[in-house]
Amino acid sequence: MKRLAVVLAAALIASLAVPVSAANMTIGGALSNEMWYDFEGGPGSSTALELNLNMSLTGGQDIKAVVEFAPIEWAFEAPMGSAEAAPGNLLSQLAINRAYLEASGAYWADGPSVVTRLGDLDIAYSPYVMVTSSDRAVHDIEGGSISGIVAGPVLIDGFYGWDSDRAVRGMRARTEVAGVGIDGTVAKVGEDEVGYAATLRMTPMQNVAVEGTYAGQTNAEGSAIRVGATVGLPFNITANAAYRRTGEDFAPVYADMSDKGPLYGEAGVTAVTAGVATRIAAFDLSADVELLGTGNDGNIDDERSVGVGAATEFAGFDFTAGHKVTQDLNEETTSHKTTLGIGMAEREILPALKVAASYDVTMMDFSPTNLHHVAEASITSDLAMLKGIKVSGRYDSAPEPDEDGNETPRREAKIEYTAPNGVRLGYTCNDLGTNKVSAGMEVAF
Repeated sequence: MKRLAVVLAAALIASLAVPVSAANMTIGGALSNEMWYDFEGGPGSSTALELNLNMSLTGGQDIKAVVEFAPIEWAFEAPMGSAEAAPGNLLSQLAINRAYLEASGAYWADGPSVVTRLGDLDIAYSPYVMVTSSDRAVHDIEGGSISGIVAGPVLIDGFYGWDSDRAVRGMRARTEVAGVGIDGTVAKVGEDEVGYAATLRMTPMQNVAVEGTYAGQTNAEGSAIRVGATVGLPFNITANAAYRRTGEDFAPVYADMSDKGPLYGEAGVTAVTAGVATRIAAFDLSADVELLGTGNDGNIDDERSVGVGAATEFAGFDFTAGHKVTQDLNEETTSHKTTLGIGMAEREILPALKVAASYDVTMMDFSPTNLHHVAEASITSDLAMLKGIKVSGRYDSAPEPDEDGNETPRREAKIEYTAPNGVRLGYTCNDLGTNKVSAGMEVAF
């Protein structure tokens, strides 16, 4: 990061040296700050800064430079007003989170336009083998990438970069031939790992869609297989079937292992699923079955489940209900899971007063003593004196940790207010010890 930040700074200086008559330049970005006082932990502050330089030359080139600074956070451990509590000079604590140059245009006169990027790279080729983004806990890749290369019917993207002292390079190719969409990715990490993934999509006949994915890596025996089909049937019925298998050893360095990725919780799992869905009168109805194995042996002899669901809307409220029966074939046990929900999207119940609310309950094995409740509600006011105020609350009788493993509150209440001058004020309290007031603002330029 530091070496490319220096290169980027030099490039910015060179860009600014271009005669004004030959270039149109705009500088933009965003600066935000939030300060708070926690009645348990004391005061604190967080500042984030992002800068963008956009330059278009008379020759048609379009160049963008982005420097994103890491948020600066501090908490005052000494009494406010004392020398020990001073957070120090803000600029001296700025650290670059990511920086890159990006140009859109051709490499020769009248050539095809591509996007070239130098610096920190954002790659989204395949969630199975090569994805990077700022919200994932992976090492940054620094280097160069070219996107949008057209070679006949094929669209090609490629990059070469470094992750610390390890070279990382990859390529993605996409095309469609005779109604079959093909999407392939190859990525090499260091000298040991080569990950690859290929996806085929096709519609062999009307109302039938088929998709399959195979992904693997050279330094592990495991692989990931996904095959699925959706069929539209008469009487407004949609049927689907799918097969998935993920090897226990399949874990490419840049695979998306987050809870939003296709590999989350799938190590060693093999499963076959099938389902149908339809709409009768005002009701959306569905049913599905699943046969599952968790032994990394490819068998589907560990668990089976059957589920049904229904949903409808009445008088502005959304109602959902479902029931799932799961059999553990190893333990020879059966569990029942029943879900009920009611929700109301934000709507105006009084002039300039909007309300949104939802309530979901889950019951296991028909036991009233084994219920999981989640309730949320918010009120937003557009009244002249209270314009911009939002009051919200949430209750979860059995909260689970978030994706980072942090505890989530059982009870939480918030008051948010955006003043006419743009300052955001707020108050938050929950049963994890948070009890704080905050003030913040953001300006984009």
